[in-house]
Amino acid sequence: MRLRLFCAVAVCVMFRANAQPPSPSTNSKPAPDPRSLVLAGDRFQPLQYDDMTAEQKVMIDHLLAGERGGARGPFNVLLRSPEVGDFAQQFGGAMRFRTDLPKDVSETIIIMTGRYWMAQYEWNSHKAAALRNGVKPEIVDAIANGKRPTGMTPDMEVAYRFIDELLTTHQVTDATFKAAKDRYGEKGVVDMAGLSGWYGLVSMALNLDRYPLGAGAQPELKPLENPLPVVGMGFATPIPGAVSPATTTFTVNGKTFTMRGDRFPPPRYDQMTPAQKKFTDVAVAGRGTGGSFNISLRSPEAGTLFFGMGERVRFHMSVPDKLKELAILLTARYWGAQFEWQAHHRAGAQAGLSEDQIKAIAEGKRPVGMSADEETVYTFITELFRTRQASDATFAAVKTLVGERGVVDLLVTAGYYQMVSMLMNVDRLPVNPGQQAELKYLAKPLP
Repeated sequence: MRLRLFCAVAVCVMFRANAQPPSPSTNSKPAPDPRSLVLAGDRFQPLQYDDMTAEQKVMIDHLLAGERGGARGPFNVLLRSPEVGDFAQQFGGAMRFRTDLPKDVSETIIIMTGRYWMAQYEWNSHKAAALRNGVKPEIVDAIANGKRPTGMTPDMEVAYRFIDELLTTHQVTDATFKAAKDRYGEKGVVDMAGLSGWYGLVSMALNLDRYPLGAGAQPELKPLENPLPVVGMGFATPIPGAVSPATTTFTVNGKTFTMRGDRFPPPRYDQMTPAQKKFTDVAVAGRGTGGSFNISLRSPEAGTLFFGMGERVRFHMSVPDKLKELAILLTARYWGAQFEWQAHHRAGAQAGLSEDQIKAIAEGKRPVGMSADEETVYTFITELFRTRQASDATFAAVKTLVGERGVVDLLVTAGYYQMVSMLMNVDRLPVNPGQQAELKYLAKPLP
């Protein structure tokens, strides 16, 4: 246990030591004075630069030096847990500004995600960006009204179908995956899932905070039972197609590692690009190359930041492990992510959750006999996924229990493992050999 903790801390220190500010904006303007920064918030009161901790100032400095040049949106919330918040915002920057996806396609994915989560600020902001980047007004209007757009280009049609299936069924059919891979390549597929996943976390933060729209702005999204056209059986959709996973095991620099994948066949080390090898070396020195690593490897710049974010979530959250694992299990249950569920079933039991509680969640039932802290976190996470919001009573209860930092740590845990689930489900990553899938596909997985 001490060795594992030492390794986790060592890798985290390595990440922090090597962390660089995001690529500067191309407009050549100097970064704004951080003391002139005016943050906004509702439930999370706006912070002032001079009152921030050293870690919060580092995150602000990175935000101001990057392409955003500011800290609007979810960052006043994420500043409550600045170490993981800094990795998150850098990952988000890579997804928004540094993929090869066409800008009209990227912005369409963002507004689809905002519509799904009914995130009013995100919608207002990225509706304008979508129109600036060539998305037709009638396509934007159709998405706002929960209708499938007509008149999309073939490139946009491929991306729309991919994100629509992923968000509404939590799976992607073989035909849709093939079309996305043929058009955008493996990196493009991973970047599309990562972009939607990042803006899912952004939406969660904005909705939790009830982030203000700004002077004169009005909410444009109306509540819809089905904010995106529902495909097939919804959340009850099983893994599509025939699963045929592959495994690669090899030794580099005296260390042996294994990668598994299905739709993303794991490469050998000698087949990797220099960026992929560098990312792999970091992973081998850290928590390893299991789970979603083989998928993230397709986009190594963003993947390295995502891995660093995961190190914080796995080993350096302010909330007790029992509550963190409860949040992860609920996320895996919501997404029907079999591999993630299996791994965290064991971790949740080790952290103090009972087998009866875990079984109830697997069956889509609210566990009985939860302690007060478990009840509070269960209600918080399930409300976020079911209603896209958190009631005043729920927010007050979880804030009283774990404080503002703890609220954000739970939020980021759910958001991070939602992205992990999205990647794993796109790949169809199955449970390990010798294990049996424990989750049935339920239309209402979280009561």
